[in-house]
Amino acid sequence: MANGRGRKPPKKNLIIIRGLPGVGKKSHARKLLDEYGRPDVAGGIYSASNYHAMFNWNKFHFPRNHQWNRRDVFRAMKEGVDPIIVYNIHCLLSDMWPYVYMGMSWRDYHITIIELPEGCPKNALSINQLYRNCRGKIPKHKFRYWENYWEEADDIWDVLDDGSSIDRWQYEREEWIL
Repeated sequence: MANGRGRKPPKKNLIIIRGLPGVGKKSHARKLLDEYGRPDVAGGIYSASNYHAMFNWNKFHFPRNHQWNRRDVFRAMKEGVDPIIVYNIHCLLSDMWPYVYMGMSWRDYHITIIELPEGCPKNALSINQLYRNCRGKIPKHKFRYWENYWEEADDIWDVLDDGSSIDRWQYEREEWIL
């Protein structure tokens, strides 16, 4: 045995990055992929933003784009991808719930939630700064909306045990619901 007698193989990593647009989620994801990547297993970065960009940020496609991203993450878990890094706004706990649920269901993923900027909300960037970082492409009222509805998550159990998340997802028919 390569791992020795009775030793469990090391857990794979599922990293969920959350934060408002303009805080650097994508660049942080790339840095983490380099840090956690292993030469024998391909890692992956997943974001609905990739699909949003394909469809010119048309809001009509947003629900489907998020569904496709969840599908991609589920399939990556089936293939044993390590690390899996998911980044998006994840304003609500229910936005992260499917990914935490998937990671827990596979039982071989260590799940980490990272909120950007680090130390947020104490170190939060101003709406004006976020607006500038996004080159004015997102209206300021959207940043205010996300700030007002932001739900805190100290750990994965805050997400997994959230009643409104369970209510939202319990009747879904996506392939990741085992």
